[in-house]
Amino acid sequence: MKCLYSVLFCFLISSVWGQNNYSLSGFVADENGYAIAIGDVLLYDANQENLIKYTQLIDGDFHLDDLEKNNYHLRISALGYQSFEKAIPLNETGKLKITLKESVTKLEEVEIVAAKNPITNNNGNLKIDITNPVFSAIPDPLDALSMLPNVQIAANRESISIIGRGNPLIYLGGQRIDFEEFRALSVDAIDSIELISNPSAKYEAEGRAVLLITRKKNVKEGMRMSVGETASFRQNFNNYLVSNGSYSNGKWTVQGNFAYNDLGQWESHTFAFRIPEEDIFSDYLVLVPHNKREELNGGLGLFYPLKNDDYISINSTYKLQTNNAPIETETFIQSEGVEDNVLTDTENDNRKEYFSGNFNYNKSIAKDLNLFSGFQYSSFKQTLESEISNNLNEDGFGLDETRDQFYKINSLAFRLDLEYTILNDLKWEFGTNWNQASADAFTEIQETLIPEKSIIDFDYKERLYSGYSTFSGNFKKHINYNFGLRVEYNQVKGEVENEASPLAERENTNFFPKVGLNIELDSTKTLSLNYAKSISRPKFSRTSSVRTFINPFLEAENNVNLLPTLTNELTANYQWKNKSINASFYRKTNPVNYIIRFDEVANRAIFSPVNLDKESGFNIGLTLPFSYKKWTSTNTVSLNYNKIEDDTADVGTTNPYLYAYSNQQFKIGKDTTVAFGGWLLTRRQEGIFKRNNMLVLNATITKTLFEKLQCAIRLNDITQAMNFEESYAINGVEAEGVYFVDAQEVAFSVKYNFGNTKKSKFKNKDVDENLNRIN
Repeated sequence: MKCLYSVLFCFLISSVWGQNNYSLSGFVADENGYAIAIGDVLLYDANQENLIKYTQLIDGDFHLDDLEKNNYHLRISALGYQSFEKAIPLNETGKLKITLKESVTKLEEVEIVAAKNPITNNNGNLKIDITNPVFSAIPDPLDALSMLPNVQIAANRESISIIGRGNPLIYLGGQRIDFEEFRALSVDAIDSIELISNPSAKYEAEGRAVLLITRKKNVKEGMRMSVGETASFRQNFNNYLVSNGSYSNGKWTVQGNFAYNDLGQWESHTFAFRIPEEDIFSDYLVLVPHNKREELNGGLGLFYPLKNDDYISINSTYKLQTNNAPIETETFIQSEGVEDNVLTDTENDNRKEYFSGNFNYNKSIAKDLNLFSGFQYSSFKQTLESEISNNLNEDGFGLDETRDQFYKINSLAFRLDLEYTILNDLKWEFGTNWNQASADAFTEIQETLIPEKSIIDFDYKERLYSGYSTFSGNFKKHINYNFGLRVEYNQVKGEVENEASPLAERENTNFFPKVGLNIELDSTKTLSLNYAKSISRPKFSRTSSVRTFINPFLEAENNVNLLPTLTNELTANYQWKNKSINASFYRKTNPVNYIIRFDEVANRAIFSPVNLDKESGFNIGLTLPFSYKKWTSTNTVSLNYNKIEDDTADVGTTNPYLYAYSNQQFKIGKDTTVAFGGWLLTRRQEGIFKRNNMLVLNATITKTLFEKLQCAIRLNDITQAMNFEESYAINGVEAEGVYFVDAQEVAFSVKYNFGNTKKSKFKNKDVDENLNRIN
């Protein structure tokens, strides 16, 4: 291992593609030097056509964050004073001192109605403003994320994918979080979500895209709290109660959030499959009519600033989920001319518990050298107790078997990052990460007709050591470049207790280069070129022995032998103002897909994830934002081609497919917003897999009453089109089915904000780079 670290830092040269963000603040007073009590601060583009930022002037102070280098037009207005306007060329963080002159005309009322597009586009990276009333009214962060262009939520709501780019990494405040930690967040605590299409080598090598979630940083001095309630009507009634709060004394800040969700989830899917060589045909329908699911989500964080930008912070996340999910299955089986009809009732008592806690320390060692270090502990535990009863050919229900299953994983991680500014236009970043995870999966099956219990005790251990180095800088001020390398060494061992040899044992060293070039053709046009190699490792839970009973002939299982997927990709993006066109080409080895296969030893079908041979594809996309007075519009469209291949499968004629997204918002008065939009996917033939077309439409109306009470009505999946159809022929199995999604919804929500605050900041980063693989 010592040799590995020597190799790491000999080869590490990489880059972070970052853009310089600035802030603009100021103090506004009258002609006598007294602070203006309240007013409006609006920042437009240089042509005064689009509103870029809006904030309130309170006690003379205003602050505008996350501004790009550009030319702006600042406008400040306050009741009883003449408006102030000034052109602002912003190329560094600045603070203004402004004096307003008293107006000679007495105004009865001032109302400013301006529309700001909640979705912005920069070099192909799309960013959604969650503070927008349409999005902040959504109680579930997963539903808020689904409003971002190109983002697709899986039918079982257990994973996220990006059109043309696969599963993304999720980052909170610059460091990785897992899916459960994201779902435990309060939407009210999120400022924005950005889809980064070409992450640098500083981000770990797993994933071709990053979802960067930014918390609301300006948590203000004093106390602030919000409480929200959402009543959601889908197939069943769902209730969301969320709260989010913070307290700061000007030196340290405490943040917390809590949510209680009482959900009545509905789930269903159907598949028909044929195994010609075995003369077997089966058709089944699974229905979960009312999955009573209760969730407790909570988080607590402490931030303590030191001198300058140094700080210490602690953050924790907790989620508890309990399910009482009766599953009803109707199955038809035909084997060698014999036909059977089976009704199956499965009673499930399911419990999931997740915890993650981290510690951060950020220190400026010298003027040009910054250090970040941290460690993180995370755990996930699941228990599942099942009672399975079958009714064969209407002979009556009888208890066939009981199952007790347990899964637990513990993960410990440490990271160290150093950032050194060599010159004003040259930055070197390097660091190392260490992660160790151990899991235990225990299954006990008691069949009614067999006295002996079937027991499987599976242990899994994995270690990951990695290091990276990146260089980024400017050449002649018009060319930004970055190049770098990430090296990862991985050890995996999975074994069943009392077995002589491990089921899975491997170790690998992989190198992941990344190169990027950003050419400013002129003040409005930019060309970006990127190459990256990445990896996608299976979730820890997918490598366990846990399995789920579907019917007497079909089981859903994990796969302890899953291999990582490696991807090589080239991308290009051309941006003109806020519009862009992009293209990419990629190749994958060992892509993972869920299929039905036949187990000759057990004489039954198995539904599980498997590695296929390869996948390749390209896509060309266009993004067109637009703003006009009270109307904002975001539109994206892409042409995609994906081809998935395997030696054991029938590969159909691969056809390109179209994806389109549109979001339209109208500002109706100062406190009312109307929004509607949706997305479209045309029919897809992706080599092995044939998938259906979908058109999903949504609408929202929000209104703020008494300045602090926000009300919203949401209509989701108006067309009731969220059904995922799929067909394929792999390894002697011909299958065709549909996953039905309970997405059509009418939701009513209210949220109340209270408290008086002044500005302070909260910073925290997750350390564990494997968090998304835990559950």
